Amino acid sequence: MHLLMISLDNSLLGDPHGNTVTRHIEYAERVGHISVIVYTPASAPKSVTRLSERLVVYPTNVRTPYLFPWAAYRLGVRIHRQQPADLITTQDPFATGLIGLWLKWRLRLPLNVQNHSTFFNNHAWIAERPVRNRALHAIGKFVVKRADTHRVLTEGEKRHYLAMGIPADRVIVLPTPTHVEMFAVPQSPERLAALRASLGLAPNAPVILWVGLPARVKNVELLLAAYQRVKQAHPAARLVMVGDFSRRPEFVQAARAEGVIFPGRVAHDDLPAYYQMASVYAHSSRYEGFGKVLVEALAAGTPVVSTDGDGPRDVVREGETGLLTAHMPEALAAAIGALLTDPARARAMGAAGQADVLARFDYARQLDAVAETFAQTLRIAHQRD
Repeated sequence: MHLLMISLDNSLLGDPHGNTVTRHIEYAERVGHISVIVYTPASAPKSVTRLSERLVVYPTNVRTPYLFPWAAYRLGVRIHRQQPADLITTQDPFATGLIGLWLKWRLRLPLNVQNHSTFFNNHAWIAERPVRNRALHAIGKFVVKRADTHRVLTEGEKRHYLAMGIPADRVIVLPTPTHVEMFAVPQSPERLAALRASLGLAPNAPVILWVGLPARVKNVELLLAAYQRVKQAHPAARLVMVGDFSRRPEFVQAARAEGVIFPGRVAHDDLPAYYQMASVYAHSSRYEGFGKVLVEALAAGTPVVSTDGDGPRDVVREGETGLLTAHMPEALAAAIGALLTDPARARAMGAAGQADVLARFDYARQLDAVAETFAQTLRIAHQRD
């Protein structure tokens, strides 16, 4: 199968802070061949990149994001002429989804539309940028009603698709594959001690960890407010926030005044040590497409505390592998404090969480499931013909 993929994720052109490249090489091995068209700005032009014998990434190098749809559409037609595609898949139901729909109509190919977050009827997302996101919401509904199959990350998002009249057999719930086995490999005491020392952490200081990009949806302000409350009962506890905060200088200044530690971005291979160093992993998002970091933390044997939502609910077994809370600083602080106060309970939750995610989120099995999604799309499209 030759899969034509439309994506906004230009980390496919090389980013050591995630496993996107590795994961897509694995997809291509299972599918046959993948051609990926990605958004790249003309200000930082990229060249066509062959990541493996089966995976090629094509940049668009456009002067403005508004030109990306037209550039990607034309590039998709050209790639298809050179090597006929069998199927189109898109990263989201909006810009890339619309491009995929145009290519579906032009090339007469089946279309699989992926959705990596929680968008439909999500009032919190719409409120972030009301004019833009209402328009995207309308575009998304238009696209998904015309696609052949859909991949969503949670059962909650699938319910929104069913409410739009999409047949259940065309909506596949499948989270992003996570290399859980890598996070479960025990880090040596010497490695963890050295990491603590490099961060200026006392040997026995409880560590609350957060990992990610501080976009608005992540609501890091809520976590900081919760941490301020946690410190009243646990003054030795330290919050470590891993990620690129270069665009959040005011937040960093306020957080450092409270003792928060910012290591910056961390290479993907180094993350297991951070998770295993932590006493608790804390998550404060307003909403979450899935919560891959929750899977990573649990795979490392670290209990999690998270604001409630469709994504965390599909990962965390409440009271067994972690705690889900209301979106309030006092609720988040109380849950974090409960695990810091009872280390034996925290360790038991971490152990249960590790066993659970290793069983549910086997990496190779999930990669196979993604490849099967594309095969299923072809079968459904041929049945309709």
